[in-house]
Amino acid sequence: MAVTNVAELNALVERVKKAQREYASFTQEQVDKIFRAAALAAADARIPLAKMAVAESGMGIVEDKVIKNHFASEYIYNAYKDEKTCGVLSEDDTFGTITIAEPIGIICGIV
Repeated sequence: MAVTNVAELNALVERVKKAQREYASFTQEQVDKIFRAAALAAADARIPLAKMAVAESGMGIVEDKVIKNHFASEYIYNAYKDEKTCGVLSEDDTFGTITIAEPIGIICGIV
């Protein structure tokens, strides 16, 4: 999303903060569904993403990048699909600590 002035940026940041608050309340099942959809979207877009990477950087071979994109999307999903990312992860009675995870939501970059 292109932002052309500070007012637009501030409005966008407020939308992101609102989305983060909402996302932080998601259940494990909701987060898992989003994670799966993102992995499938990355796999589906592996060819156009590879072409864009080669066009933008001027480096690499499209076919190799397609393989890398496919492997990365599938590997990351399979490596973490059963990982608990919401709620109580662990409790340590000795130290009296509880490790709790919650989704943080939107991640973006401003260029």
